[in-house]
Amino acid sequence: MGLTSSLAQDLYSIQHLSEQDQQQLQTLIIDFFAAAYAGFQQNRAFHEPVEKLVYAQGGTEESWVLFQNRKYPARLAAFMNAIYGHGAELDDGNKKAAGHAGVHLIPAVFALADRLESSNEDVLLALATGYEAYIRISSAAQPGLVARGFHSTGMAGTLACAAACARLYHLDAQGIEDAIALATTMTGGLLSYGDSRPAIKPLNPAKAAENGVFAAMLAKEGVQGPTEALEGQNGWFHAVTDHVELQYLRPSDHLLLHDCYFKLYPSCRHMHCGIDAAIALHQELSVEDIAEIKIYTYPNAIKLAGIRCPKDQNETKFSIQYTFACALLQGSYGIADMDPPRLTPEVLALIEKSQLISDETLEDRERGVRGTKVVVCLNNGQTREKTVLVPKGDPENPLSRADIVEKLRVCAQGQADEKRLQKLVGEIEGIAGKNRFSNPMKGL
Repeated sequence: MGLTSSLAQDLYSIQHLSEQDQQQLQTLIIDFFAAAYAGFQQNRAFHEPVEKLVYAQGGTEESWVLFQNRKYPARLAAFMNAIYGHGAELDDGNKKAAGHAGVHLIPAVFALADRLESSNEDVLLALATGYEAYIRISSAAQPGLVARGFHSTGMAGTLACAAACARLYHLDAQGIEDAIALATTMTGGLLSYGDSRPAIKPLNPAKAAENGVFAAMLAKEGVQGPTEALEGQNGWFHAVTDHVELQYLRPSDHLLLHDCYFKLYPSCRHMHCGIDAAIALHQELSVEDIAEIKIYTYPNAIKLAGIRCPKDQNETKFSIQYTFACALLQGSYGIADMDPPRLTPEVLALIEKSQLISDETLEDRERGVRGTKVVVCLNNGQTREKTVLVPKGDPENPLSRADIVEKLRVCAQGQADEKRLQKLVGEIEGIAGKNRFSNPMKGL
């Protein structure tokens, strides 16, 4: 049995979710809504022309879209909800996969579930299938996928959404394989946003969600994809990497949705260890005493988040030095530091004193490490040092459900009152069992 067939069979074998699995999925969904509230407010200069084009299309009313009072075709709903979910860089992700999962999977599955009038049980199984597919496929393609300039969220995300949506259609293992195979020719997403104009980054998960839904629709109609779509001589893996890490394609002793991280800060995950280090150092020194700051981190972090001084709120999400300076100065970092960037004389002075230094030892996939070491040199010749290998929100340094609900409250400030948020959390926590799915996006 080939790699694609074997993976599809594994995904089809996910037929039961434990209470812990369901609880984790509910937390991931709450977290998505937090990210979407924040993302809707941020990145408006990008959102507005996208909304103008998409909403003007109209079409069959099938699926709810966040912050709208009507339904849209499922593919468009999946696209727009992923756009909002990625607008503030606050959505979940996975270290080995080097990308984000929920931001495309939840919009895709919820949109198609609206169209099909699926059950809660079907929705949760589909999401579990999608997380498993995304993390396995993307992890197996790393680090080559990123080295070639591909964004795993868009590339592997399309395949994951196809697999998840195939489950909503109750397709068998062959149907899941066909959906994935069809999706391999629809994948896209480059890391070029890291070079300039990062506002367009949400297009990658949005197209993953939309194309994944479409691939599953085709598979449901009996359209078959190429055999050996992942491993073939012209297959997906051949296109994105020179080496496939086969061990990551094999089943684990638990569903991989438990290996996802949650974000506390509205920025690329590569910056979070630095922010945690800065917050810790804030308590230990006065910024007036600083002569120089050396920020050691792994090469991919500098490649993707090396903007020195952000010009706008979108660039703040990819500036290690800016986020570090704000956190060191204030002892915190949040949405208020994004729009507009808090480029005070004090922050600019700290950026000027800082330098990024590449250190490959601070990234270790096997140990789940993507860390940052900071050395602060003081005017009196002394130094202060802080190393953070695992940021808050990783499975090894977890947040609680209460932490995620509080994140939702912070992200929804000015958009939803406490009563509405309590109702939303209750609706999400009610997604279990065989009852018909009621999309929490309705009326948001």
